[in-house]
Amino acid sequence: MNPNRKISRCMAVYSAILGTIYIIVGSIEFSTAFWNWFIKPGDNLSLLGLPCDDLLGGFAALVIGAVFFGALPLWRARREAVGFALVGALLSATFGAVYLLIVVADGIGTLLAFLSGEEWTWNWLTSGTSGTGLLRPEIWLALLSAPLGYIALKAARQSEKSEKPRGLISQKSP
Repeated sequence: MNPNRKISRCMAVYSAILGTIYIIVGSIEFSTAFWNWFIKPGDNLSLLGLPCDDLLGGFAALVIGAVFFGALPLWRARREAVGFALVGALLSATFGAVYLLIVVADGIGTLLAFLSGEEWTWNWLTSGTSGTGLLRPEIWLALLSAPLGYIALKAARQSEKSEKPRGLISQKSP
């Protein structure tokens, strides 16, 4: 087995694992938020400690999981599927960064409250505006998808260098 095929198979397995985790997390977040908003409004149903009121965050996790599943043709060394792994990693990093910024904003709010005379608390780390603070799974999944993004970017650059321009016919001038 040549190294490129081995790397593409590893990327396919890694994408499948990340896609499965994102689909599980997204479906739990989406379904509990749907339950709490539309079926029993005001209910606080939560499964596995995941956020129970983030309908759009759950939908975004479902989309990221679906994008990661688009990289499964890498198992058969189809180079065009590298884009799915790369886009999935970029989406994962984007949403992870957004949730991390929410945690930082909660920390700044706590700091400002402390400076105005309130007592300091560390609750913003685990139960901030986004519900679970740093325990939000999208933050940790973004960190887990970073190696896949790096490998996919490297593979995309290698395939770009190895491709010859198509459609260009070299003609000798008389």
